Amino acid sequence: MKNFLLILVIVFTVINYPAFSREKGGGVIVGNGAGIVETNFQFAFHSLGSILQSCIKNTNCSLQPDEIIIAESIINIVKKNADKKDRFVFVSEKLNPGFFTTSDSEMNRIAKTGLDSSSTIFINADMLYLNNGAPALSFQSILALIIHELGHQSGIRDHASLDILGVKVADFSENLTSHYGYKVESNKSILFSVTNFDQPIKSTIFIFNWKNEKSQDLSNTLAASSSCKYDSESYSGIEVSNGHFSFDGKNNLVFNAWVNVLCHESFSGSIFVYKKSLIVTMDGQFNILNLLVE
Repeated sequence: MKNFLLILVIVFTVINYPAFSREKGGGVIVGNGAGIVETNFQFAFHSLGSILQSCIKNTNCSLQPDEIIIAESIINIVKKNADKKDRFVFVSEKLNPGFFTTSDSEMNRIAKTGLDSSSTIFINADMLYLNNGAPALSFQSILALIIHELGHQSGIRDHASLDILGVKVADFSENLTSHYGYKVESNKSILFSVTNFDQPIKSTIFIFNWKNEKSQDLSNTLAASSSCKYDSESYSGIEVSNGHFSFDGKNNLVFNAWVNVLCHESFSGSIFVYKKSLIVTMDGQFNILNLLVE
């Protein structure tokens, strides 16, 4: 297993929340936030239901029966709070001393929540970035952290069992993920991350990271661009592979990949696979101009 436990050991749960400052700027971020890490919390939460469903059905995830029960509870909590605007609140411990401390042995924690499924998850904004501004948490670490907190919201108090569950799911997701990077500055790259799941249907999480400064979840755009050939067919899944970079005739950087689009034929009940190409074109600043599947 990867070293996600280094992150998870600083997670804890409380029931009562003291008052805190909701100032703008100065390290306090409330709601969705604007930084890449804050955005990735939202992406991870949005993707978590699909990831857990795939993990439950895949033996490689190695979930035990009691872990499956917790995972199914978390899926229901994700569905329940899909439209909850304050599901994450980012608070600076520096500006709110003691907010993330429960005892002398539990100081400087990264997150806390309650035991109710509607509880807000509070995230320590001081621990999201390194001193040089780079993200301190990977997408997979964020997944593990959210699983830990939502596990508490499902009524589980034991930290160790939730740490193990979070590591298993994060490890499972990372093993299915391919990262395609292109260096655009001496110390910065753009990155496309592709995670393909087989269960319950073939699906892909497709995320674009812009020089560790912002990110975009392109999963829905990718699915919406992947049409079937005939009117009698309905879209039923997608798989992306063999990502690589090239340049077009205007010297724009392009991310290319192979795409298998699965379509269900209503009359025969058969599944047909159409092999297509993914083309993501970027401008001179490496912002995305368009995404095509053809």
